[in-house]
Amino acid sequence: MIRRHAIGLVLSCLMLLPLSAGASDREAAAAALIDTMIADLETFLATDTGDETARAAEIERVLATYFDMDSITRFSAGQYWRAANGDQRSEYGELFREVLCGTIVRNFDQLYGLAYVAGGTQAKGDKFVIVQGTFTDTNGARAPVAVNWRILTRAGEPPRVFDIEIENLSLLVTQKQENVAVIRKNKGDFLALINAMRERLEKPVHEGS
Repeated sequence: MIRRHAIGLVLSCLMLLPLSAGASDREAAAAALIDTMIADLETFLATDTGDETARAAEIERVLATYFDMDSITRFSAGQYWRAANGDQRSEYGELFREVLCGTIVRNFDQLYGLAYVAGGTQAKGDKFVIVQGTFTDTNGARAPVAVNWRILTRAGEPPRVFDIEIENLSLLVTQKQENVAVIRKNKGDFLALINAMRERLEKPVHEGS
C-alpha cells in the first residue's frame, strides 16, 4: 500500500502528465488518484482518536482534495439546477456538502478493519475513467464489496472523483433521484430541496443517518 511519504511523489507525477494525455495516461492518473486517497485515509485512520471534529475536518479535506464537488453538486440536483437562482445554488451546495460530510462521519467506524485491493481501469469516452477495486474485511466478518470509482479526467485538469458505484449501484445517481423526487413532489420548487436538507441537518443523530 502507498504510504504518506509517497503521496507527494504521486501527486507530482499527476501534475506532469501531458495536457493531451491519451487513454492509457488518463487511466494511470485516475488509478494514482485513488491509490493516493486510500493511502491518505489509511494514514489518518492510524492516528484517529475518535474525535468527531477531527474526523469531520479530515472528510472535508478529502472531499475538497480528491472529489469534483462542484460537478457532483450540480448533478445531484438534476435538471432543476438550471432553474435555481444563484443564492439557492450557493446554499444548496453548502448544505449538500454538510449533509454528505455528516453522514460519512457518523459511519466512520465502519472504515476500520477494511483493506482496499486495487483492480483494473477502463476509459469511458474522453472525460471519464472507471477505477475498479474491492474492499475486504480483514477479520472476515463482512463480505467483500466491489467498488467502481468514476473519475473525471478533463484535459488540462487534475483527475477528480465524480461518482462511486457500490456493487454496481451509483451513489450519486441514487442521491439525484431522491433529490429530484423531493422537488417534483413540491411542484418544481427548488427551495423544497433546500428545506429538506436543512431539516436533515437539524435532526438529532439518533433519528437518522
